[in-house]
Amino acid sequence: MAKKIILLLAVIFLTATANVEAAEENNLPFDVVADAYSESGTEAIALIRMKTNGALALMVAAKDLSPVGIVPYTRKTYDFYLNPDEHGLYSPLIFEMLIPQEERGQLDDNLGEWDETIHTLPIYALFNVQNGQVICQKPFYSAGTMNPSHYHDTVKNPNHERLIEILMTVMPRLHEVIASRNISLP
Repeated sequence: MAKKIILLLAVIFLTATANVEAAEENNLPFDVVADAYSESGTEAIALIRMKTNGALALMVAAKDLSPVGIVPYTRKTYDFYLNPDEHGLYSPLIFEMLIPQEERGQLDDNLGEWDETIHTLPIYALFNVQNGQVICQKPFYSAGTMNPSHYHDTVKNPNHERLIEILMTVMPRLHEVIASRNISLP
């Protein structure tokens, strides 16, 4: 819960700036370890490290999209597109995405859980990789609980869909940036 609160504070501040680069210039409760942008330059993923406890997270944003999404860092999530099975198939990407400052009364309200204005969604995303590019296979799936045995509901909110797609499609660029800077991750 403390991790979620710290991430929420980070997102609230970042939402106010609406720009990953601006986070580096403001006195925010996290440091930007690395960031990567889409080809258009309007969508980004930032790997952030909390100043208080060193926890890592992936922040997903777009210049024309509010709110941002926060995905707790795990190596499995970070490397999701690198490990096909012996048949060249990829396991679904399963992760949690926090959407702070989410207003109720929208599509996907029944998915995941709410903690006041923090909406946490369990996500199940299918994809393929072609020539090093992640190709999302919509729809994305979710559930009405945080520990689902099955993901039967579809993600319907276009903002949520876009955040998931940004996370998945810009991830290879984030890998390139982190590799070019010789950043070691757990």
